Amino acid sequence: MKRFVPVFRNKPWESGVSVLHLYVVPDPAVDKALFALIAACRTVLQDYPVWCLPDDRIHITVEMDAAAPSEQITQAQRAQLISELEARLAGIDPFTVLCGSPIANRSGALLDTYPDHQLTALQNLARAALWEVHDAPAISHDGGRGHMSLGYAFDEADSDPLQSALRRITPSHAPLTVSRLHLLDVRWTAHPRPDGGVRWEMTWELLAAIPLGKP
Repeated sequence: MKRFVPVFRNKPWESGVSVLHLYVVPDPAVDKALFALIAACRTVLQDYPVWCLPDDRIHITVEMDAAAPSEQITQAQRAQLISELEARLAGIDPFTVLCGSPIANRSGALLDTYPDHQLTALQNLARAALWEVHDAPAISHDGGRGHMSLGYAFDEADSDPLQSALRRITPSHAPLTVSRLHLLDVRWTAHPRPDGGVRWEMTWELLAAIPLGKP
């Protein structure tokens, strides 16, 4: 496990800068089994140098608005993005994905997600909306497979015993109902540590929650 450093436009993030993101955010009132699985994972992760996301920061990243930092995205562009998303997301019905098993990766821990096709369809619609709003390149990476982030490493550690401990969690899967897409202003901040390193932590401001499907 290596120290996590967030990236924006293929470069290390500047601490304190915020960027618009499109996330799937689970609902504790609906996705109770999922939050029980997350709590079990958090118990394991507390023995490792990992900043665990609190319940209100758990998410699946659908896309990042890489056109510019959020302070450079105008109110007109934000309003247009919300309008474009509303129009496109009306054509995709709410769906369910299975989250798990928990995985220790190179920079923390996550829950795998399955199946891929509906999250991929949602990502394609989000990207189409971003491309419609921005002249500058709005997508700076391929995104990889869908996953739910659980925590980010702030120091190096052997991830093999962590993976073994995560594998002992049962049940290792839980459903997630995807019924809306959240537009968020996400800020990463580097907090100094006594050993001279930093612990990156995220906060966000909700800008819009756009429902899937027609009203």
